[in-house]
Amino acid sequence: MPAPLRDIVRALEAFGGVVDRPSSGSHWRARMGGKVYPLAAHNGERSEIRDLYIKGLCRCFDLDESEFRKKL
Repeated sequence: MPAPLRDIVRALEAFGGVVDRPSSGSHWRARMGGKVYPLAAHNGERSEIRDLYIKGLCRCFDLDESEFRKKL
């Protein structure tokens, strides 16, 4: 189920990560533990992020997907 970017930002911050606004373009950057994962968000914080990206973000940062989704 897609989630708004603002919810993903809040959930990732709860795990110790941060999400940076793009200086140009539409790809926001999630950062945690020296790793970076891009998030395509054409409508800023109101963008709906697809499951594909949420699963990839959890894989990249080695987060339990079910625990991450509980925080959304």
